[in-house]
Amino acid sequence: MMLAVDIGNTNVTCGVHDGEKWVHTLRLPSTLDFWNQFSTLNEFDITKAAISSVVPNLTQVYIESIRNLFQIDAHIITYQNSDVELLVETPQDVGVDRICNVAASKELVGAPAIIGDIGSATNYDVVDEKGAFIGGAIAPGIEVAAQNLIERAALLKETAFTVPEIAVGTTTESNLQSGIMLGAIDLVDGMFRRIMDEMKWDDCNIIVTGGFGGLISPHLKTEHKYLPNLTLEGIRIVYENN
Repeated sequence: MMLAVDIGNTNVTCGVHDGEKWVHTLRLPSTLDFWNQFSTLNEFDITKAAISSVVPNLTQVYIESIRNLFQIDAHIITYQNSDVELLVETPQDVGVDRICNVAASKELVGAPAIIGDIGSATNYDVVDEKGAFIGGAIAPGIEVAAQNLIERAALLKETAFTVPEIAVGTTTESNLQSGIMLGAIDLVDGMFRRIMDEMKWDDCNIIVTGGFGGLISPHLKTEHKYLPNLTLEGIRIVYENN
């Protein structure tokens, strides 16, 4: 079995793949307090591992943890060994998670494509007709953008991140839900449309993923595919190509 580890700024997502499908996923905080949960993965017969990381300080920690738990060395994905063409000014600055998203979109969906990765940040990754990453956009994530409002209104996070049925709220709570969630949905729809217009694409593959992707996806007007394990799939694909 293969272990894919996606180390992000807020969360670390681990996936176990049996050669045909993902049989287990585990979401951990991006802190050093992860071993008790991570060690539960020893129930699987992991024989290979790959890491995508945008947090250098945690990369080595997970390398050692994988070595201790499974007695194997993890493959570290970089912009240089990803086999993804990066047609941008500074390829070394592209987040490895975005590179893995591009690799997965090429194989699973096709090109051209726009990927909306809606997590702690909202990334829009743009893939041209030949499957190259040509840039995109980065916006604050829904939770980050809403945090100040939540704190000021003393509103529970679980309540704030609820999609209301109507835009015109009649309570402070419903006003915040409308502004936070419907505003985020319209932002994502608007960015997809803007990028398609700028690229002059009448038809392209639209993909939604990320921690908030499942909440946003059903309410988008833009036709798209929701692929929750896109980054893990990219890690697997890049590893296998190497």
